[in-house]
Amino acid sequence: MVAALSLSVTSFTLNATMLGPAIRDINTHLGPHAYASMSAYFYLAGAIANVVLIRWSDFVGRKRVLVGILFLVCVGTLLCILGTSLPVVMVGRVLQGSANIAYGLAFLIMREHLGGAAFGVCCGVISAISAGVAGVDALLAGFMVDHFGYRSIFVLTLVFGIVAAALCCLAIPADERDRANPGRMDWAGAVLIALTVAGLDLYVSNGDQMGWASPLLLVSIGTAGAAFVGLVMVEKRVAQPLIHIDQMASRHAWPLIAVTILCFASFMVVFNYIVPSIAENDRIGFAASGQLTALLFITPGALSQLVVAPLIGRLSAKIGFVTVLRAGLVAAVAVTALVAVFALDKTMVIVLMVAVGASLAVALTPLSALGVLQAPPDEPGSLPGIANASYGIGSSLGFAWAVTVVGAGTEAGYHSALWICVGIGILAVIASLILKPRQYLQDGR
Repeated sequence: MVAALSLSVTSFTLNATMLGPAIRDINTHLGPHAYASMSAYFYLAGAIANVVLIRWSDFVGRKRVLVGILFLVCVGTLLCILGTSLPVVMVGRVLQGSANIAYGLAFLIMREHLGGAAFGVCCGVISAISAGVAGVDALLAGFMVDHFGYRSIFVLTLVFGIVAAALCCLAIPADERDRANPGRMDWAGAVLIALTVAGLDLYVSNGDQMGWASPLLLVSIGTAGAAFVGLVMVEKRVAQPLIHIDQMASRHAWPLIAVTILCFASFMVVFNYIVPSIAENDRIGFAASGQLTALLFITPGALSQLVVAPLIGRLSAKIGFVTVLRAGLVAAVAVTALVAVFALDKTMVIVLMVAVGASLAVALTPLSALGVLQAPPDEPGSLPGIANASYGIGSSLGFAWAVTVVGAGTEAGYHSALWICVGIGILAVIASLILKPRQYLQDGR
């Protein structure tokens, strides 16, 4: 079961991490800033899918939703392989991004079938995969891009998607009817929250290029605001809301959501965009090829995360997930500050990327599990959906602001972007201090 869940998560992760060494090739074939645009919508799709589909799994079953979404991933990957224009490839990336829910579903399924230290260790394994498959994926992607172009990456991820779907069908236990929520899905709330997230993200992502006061973006942000007001009104009236507003406003929930958004809008931008961009910059960076970028700047951090994350999962189960989360965030802020200081020193950046990976393992392993552990017992899919959607929201917003600040890739742009990441990381630390663990989480703290 855990192997099947790991492979389903890997299927999504490969579509996220393997394109890092292909930034230059994608922008060359599909247009300037194509990679950033694709990434923004990729994570946005994941955010919306998390909010809607994980909650839906409370009603129709975890396995059924997971297998269905893996099928959509395969369809999206085919579009990315065959598409020759940015709009077509972007549709494919949106379908791929919906597989972000594999993380939330994996934690929910493990929580239902595992316990104690086993749950903590497996959380670490799943969390480690979020940074890549021990860095081998990034290294392989660099080789494939340099020799065959970026489309070859999608051919490989298609194979993984097909295998993951088949293994999940065979190895994951069937959904138990007595676990299913007997009520009905709040589809009105689902539509409203999708409009809220999409409108906000479109405004932030395109404001710099189109103008923050452009009519289209004003309509976008206005729609988001109206949809949010409607969401609050609807959720207070329906018997089984998609989101319990009162619960989301408690210290058990909103600080976790804030930490997730801030973490992915800062530290993950350093790992997945800013440092790879510096590495491939021919003018002021390190002029590295896609393969060399993966080998020196992505693989070391992914390897350190793979080694550290399972140990951190076991430690979190013993001393408290929130305690470990706070320590990891502090470490990530410190390491990111060092990257900002030595941003154009090749040797230091290579060394620091190992520390970045380790600090992210300490922060992301408990963060990944807390979406499940902090959820109300009677509605286990409510908070994980929102928490995992925050991954996509944070990543989407992170790419949106980073591409604007980095701009043409100047020294000032890179330094400014990295220090902004430090500032956002500090806000994440503050939010984590407000987070209140649920009572049962404090056993053994």
